[in-house]
Amino acid sequence: MAGPAAAAPEGKAGVAGRTVPAVVTAADDFRACVGGGGPTDILLLVDESSSLQGSDPENARVTSADYLVTQLAQFATRSAADVNVGLAVFAQGYSQVQPWRPLNNSTLPQVKTSIESLRDHVHGMETDYWSALDGARADLAARSAARPGVTSCQALVWFTDGALNYTVRGSDEDKTAFGAAKPFAPQLELTSEAAVDEARGLAMSSICRDGGLADQLRSSRVTVFGIGLSAGNAAPADYAFLESVTTGKSSTDSATCGKFITPSPGEFYLASDIDGLLLAFDGISSTGSSPIVQEQGICQVTRCIDSAHRFVLDQSTPEVRLLATADVLGLAASIMSPSGQVLELPKLIGTESSLSADGNALKYTWLSDKSLAISLAVSPDAKSWSGLWQLAFTDPSGQSSGKRSRTNIHITGGLKPAWTNQSGTKLHAGENVTDLMFGLEGPNGAAVDPASLLGDAKLTAFVQDPQGKKAVVADAIGKSELAKPQALDLSDFPVGAAELRLELSITTASTTVNGSVVPGTQLAPSAVSIPLSLIPPAEFPVLAPKIDFGKLDGDSQAVGSLQVSGQGCIWISPDDQPEIAASPEHAGTISLALGSATSPQTCLHVNDNSSIPVTFKADGADNGSVVGRVKVMTAPDDEPDRALPVSVEFTASMAKPLNSTNFVLALVIALVLGPGIPLLLLYGAKWLVSRIPGRALSSELIPITVQDGQVLRDGGTFALRPTDLTNLVPLSPKGSRSVVASGIELEARTGWSPVGAGFVSVAAAGRIGAGSAHPATDRTGLKPRLPLAVHNKWVLLRDADGIQAHVLVLASGDSTLSETARLEDDILNRLPGLWERLLQASPVPGLGSASPTFGSAAQAVPGQPFSGFGGAVADPDEIPVFVPAGGSAGPGDTVPRGNPSTSAGSEQQRQVPPPEQGGMSPWGTPRP
Repeated sequence: MAGPAAAAPEGKAGVAGRTVPAVVTAADDFRACVGGGGPTDILLLVDESSSLQGSDPENARVTSADYLVTQLAQFATRSAADVNVGLAVFAQGYSQVQPWRPLNNSTLPQVKTSIESLRDHVHGMETDYWSALDGARADLAARSAARPGVTSCQALVWFTDGALNYTVRGSDEDKTAFGAAKPFAPQLELTSEAAVDEARGLAMSSICRDGGLADQLRSSRVTVFGIGLSAGNAAPADYAFLESVTTGKSSTDSATCGKFITPSPGEFYLASDIDGLLLAFDGISSTGSSPIVQEQGICQVTRCIDSAHRFVLDQSTPEVRLLATADVLGLAASIMSPSGQVLELPKLIGTESSLSADGNALKYTWLSDKSLAISLAVSPDAKSWSGLWQLAFTDPSGQSSGKRSRTNIHITGGLKPAWTNQSGTKLHAGENVTDLMFGLEGPNGAAVDPASLLGDAKLTAFVQDPQGKKAVVADAIGKSELAKPQALDLSDFPVGAAELRLELSITTASTTVNGSVVPGTQLAPSAVSIPLSLIPPAEFPVLAPKIDFGKLDGDSQAVGSLQVSGQGCIWISPDDQPEIAASPEHAGTISLALGSATSPQTCLHVNDNSSIPVTFKADGADNGSVVGRVKVMTAPDDEPDRALPVSVEFTASMAKPLNSTNFVLALVIALVLGPGIPLLLLYGAKWLVSRIPGRALSSELIPITVQDGQVLRDGGTFALRPTDLTNLVPLSPKGSRSVVASGIELEARTGWSPVGAGFVSVAAAGRIGAGSAHPATDRTGLKPRLPLAVHNKWVLLRDADGIQAHVLVLASGDSTLSETARLEDDILNRLPGLWERLLQASPVPGLGSASPTFGSAAQAVPGQPFSGFGGAVADPDEIPVFVPAGGSAGPGDTVPRGNPSTSAGSEQQRQVPPPEQGGMSPWGTPRP
C-alpha cells in the first residue's frame, strides 16, 4: 500500500499572543495555490525502463495515472480552473510523450490516449534520475517564464520502479545510441563498472548538493510527489534516495538531500501493487485540501457497522468522492444512505455503473479486485442527503479477520474562503490595516451567508513573506464573526512580495441514528493562497516581485525586464550581492545590474508603467536553474535619503552549449597540420559542404495564434493533421544551396568564419521570425535561421502587424509517427517563448528591422563574446545588433537603458559591470 510523507512540524507562537498556524508543507502550498485560482501545471514523469516489464506487467501505472487525470479534469471542469498537464518519460534520458495541454472534460480523451501509450514505453536502458529531474526542471521553468508577472502553481508527479542506476556502454554502437557520458560528468565515459559507479555517485551529489537539482525545483516552488513501485525483487531500501529527493530526507536511512528540507518540500508514496498506486495518485488528485483518510476492518460473512467507513454530509457538501481499497481479494462492497437504504456494489472491474441512492446520483467503478472508486452528488429532488453515510467491505468467506480496509474520502464542501474587499484595499508595508473583510463563496463565486450553514465553520488567515515572517489576521474565527472587520499589523514587514493564506475548516452538522447523536464530519481545511505585493508609501515607485530571465541556451548572460509603476528612482548597489537559493554547480558567481544605476547619485529615474532592463550574469554556462533575490533600492525623485530596499526574486534557466565538436575538430586540424593552411582552403572546404542535405523533405506553412502561453490552430490546441506535410520540397540528391518550402525561401550560408558549421537563412518578406534550433536568428535578431539539416525543424514567422503568425514545419520524408509527435510537442512547448521574445524584440507593428526604441535595440561590441536570439552564437558572422528583453547578452555588450518617456531614456548605452560574489540564503523554499 502507499505511504504518504511525514506530517509537518507544529506551529509556533505568533503576533499578539495568537497562534500562527502549523508550518505548512510544499504540498499544502500547492493545493492552496490551486484553490486560489492560480494557473496550474502538473507534469507526469513516468519511468520507461525495461524493468517495468517484470515489475508492472499489468500496467498499474497506466491505470493509476488515468485515474489521476480523470479526477483533475473533473475538478478543472467543475471549478473552471486553469489546469494544464504534460506527460514525459525517462530512462537513460528524458523525453516528452504529450505536450502541455489544458485539462478539462473536453481535452481528457486526448490526455488519456497519451497515458495509454505508456504501455509501450518499457524499453529504456537505465534509470537516470538526474536527466529526469533536469528535463522536468527545464520544462516547468519554461511554463512559468511564459507567464510573466503571474504566480504559477506547479507540481511534478514522478513515478519509478527502480533506484538510480547507469549501464555500461560496451560498444561504440552503445555510446552512439545512448551517449558515452552524462551532462553532469561530460569527461567520464561509462565504459566500465567503475565508471558507472562513479557516475551514480556524481549524479547523487549533483542532485542533492546545496543548491543542486533538488533545491532548484524546491526554490522554484515546484512541489514533487514521488511514487515508488516496490514490486518484484525491489525492496523499500531501494527507494531511500528517491524519498530523500522528494521530501528532503529518507525514513529508511535518515539521509538528507539538499538544504531546503524543513518543512517537507514534497510527498513520497511507496506502493507494492496497483491498489497502493491508486491510493498514491488519489492523494495527489485532491486540490484545495487533502483527503480524509480512514482505516477500518473488514466485515466477516455479512455486512456490519463496526467496520464501516463513516462520513456525515449536509447541504454544504454537495459532492463526495471515495477511493476505497482492502488487503484481500474477493470482497463485496455496499453503501448505506442516511435513510437506511443499502446499495450493493457488484464487481465489474473497469466498468462504471450508476445507481440511485435516495434519489441522489451514485457512480462507482471497481478499478481492481480490491479497489473501488465511488462518486456521490446531491440531486435537488432527492429523498435525503444530509446525514450519515456508510461504506463497508464484506468477506463472504469469513477468512479475513484482522485484515484492514482503507478509504480516501474527498468531500467537496462547495465553499471556499474569500477576501471580500480585496479590490479596494492597498497594503502598505510598515502600516496597520484595520478593515480586512472575509466571507464565504460558493462554487460559482457567489457569496454565501455563513449563518445559513447547519454545521460549524472556522476561518484562519495569516500573511507571510518569502523570508518566513508571519502575521495572523484571523485565528479560527467562527461563522458568527466572519462579517466583522479584521486587523493586520504590517509594521515589521518589508516592501515586496508576500502571501495571504486563508484556511476554512468546516464540520458538517451532527445527525441522529437510532436515537444516538453522530457527530458531523470535520472536513480537511479548504485553503486559498492569494499573492500580495506590499507596497511602499505613495511617492515611491512600486516594483514587480519577480524577474524571469527565461532560458539561456549556452549563454551565461541575459537581459530581463523589471516592471515598475509609479515615479521615482531605483538602483542596485554593487555592495548588495544577490542571495542565491539554488544554482548550477559551475555557474559560478551570479550578479545582477541596472547598468550604471549603482548609487543614489547615478540612480535610474522611472515613470509609471516602465519596463526596465536588468542584466543577469554568471561566470559560466551550465545546466540548471538559478533562483535568487536581489535588493533593489527605491526612493522618491530627489529624495535619496528616504531610500527603501525592495527584495525582488529572479530566476534563469541555464543550458550548456549543445555541441562544440565542430570548433574542437577544426582546432585539432589546425594544430596538427600547422598554421600554414591557407584560409582560402578552409573557406572553400566549408563552402563545399554548406548545403541543405539531399534527404526527402516535406513542408507545411500553418497559420497560428498564441494566447495565454498556448499555441492555437483554428481556435483549438495546435496539432499536426494527417493532411499536413504532403508538400515535397525539391532537393538535389547531392544537397541544395537554396530551396523554396511552402513559399518560404531557405538559403544555405557559410558565414565569415573558416571554421564551424554553415547555416540556413530563412527569407520571408514582410515578416520577422525565429528558428527552432540554436541560434534562432541572424545578426538583427529578427530574421530566422536554421542549421543546414533543416529536417524536423520549424520556424516561427510573425507578420508585420504583430497579430498574425505562421509556423513553417519542415519534416523528414521518412519521419515516423513518434518523430512527428515530437516535432508537434516541440512547437507546443517552445514556440510561446519565442513568440514573447519576438514581441519584445519588435514591439512596434510594422517593424522589419531592429529599432532604437527601448527594449528592442542595442549595439554589439566587436571582438567580445556575443549572443543571438535565445543563446550564444557559434559563428562570429552572426553578431547581434540587439538583445531582446528576456534574451541574452555577452560580457561587455551594451543594452538600452530606461524608457523613452523618462529622463534616463536619452542615454545611449550602458556597460555591464563586472560580476560580484553572490550570497547564500536559505530562503526560496515554499515555507522557509
